[in-house]
Amino acid sequence: MKLSCLTLSFQNQFRTGKMDMFKFIQQCRALNFDGIDPHMNSLGGTGKDYLKKVRRSALDSGLAIASMCVSTEFGRDAAAVPAQIEKARGAIEAGMFLGAPILRVFVGSAPSPDKTEEAFQRGADALRKCAEIGAEAGMPVALQNHSGLTSTGDDMLKFLKTVNHPNFTLLLDTGHFTGRDGPNGPKLPGHTYDHYYRSIEQVAPLTQSVRTKLYLLDDKGVEKFINYNRVFNILRGVHYNGFVSLVYEGKEDEMTAIPRGTRFLRSFVSAC
Repeated sequence: MKLSCLTLSFQNQFRTGKMDMFKFIQQCRALNFDGIDPHMNSLGGTGKDYLKKVRRSALDSGLAIASMCVSTEFGRDAAAVPAQIEKARGAIEAGMFLGAPILRVFVGSAPSPDKTEEAFQRGADALRKCAEIGAEAGMPVALQNHSGLTSTGDDMLKFLKTVNHPNFTLLLDTGHFTGRDGPNGPKLPGHTYDHYYRSIEQVAPLTQSVRTKLYLLDDKGVEKFINYNRVFNILRGVHYNGFVSLVYEGKEDEMTAIPRGTRFLRSFVSAC
């Protein structure tokens, strides 16, 4: 396994102008990451001259582009879907130029509980279209579980079966399955950690990329709400050999929390 970092882990630094893509790359090199996961919201531009500089900066720092990320919403509003597909197309084009092996997308949520199946079908159709666009370019498209229509492992497997495209795959997010305590992520009545780890077990054999969420870290960087010993045992059990991407979503200052979280996750990656 290899360790990478999503730009959104430093979203406060980006939002306040203290960090851009080049400073992010420098920070990831200083923290000894193996790769980076640029998000379109943090990329800073899509012109070829600019992307050349980003690609060269990553190369000079010895960092691979682990994935390209874009936030899409296909479930809530049918009228918005074409624009969301075009957003994914733009991310595919930028990601291909940077050398990213995969595009991460979301499917979103239903506008109301009574329209869940309608939203699911709309999302599956849109994901298939994204997969077709990615296939033309040469980039697989991966659906990340992120609450809403992807709150359980069963939800993810249903999308995989319904989209039914060879260029479509799944991306495992350790933070957004039901049953887990703590902030963020979906909550369903009666769901416990048994449901949560079962969902991870369902998706782990099918993924080529993993998001490891960090919310509340102790002084050694150990995450409170997720048993990463168990998570990495699951990943080792399916011989996972891709990137594990750190995504920090806690309230502590990113510049102090992320170095601890990086050392914590590196201890698992190095042991694999």
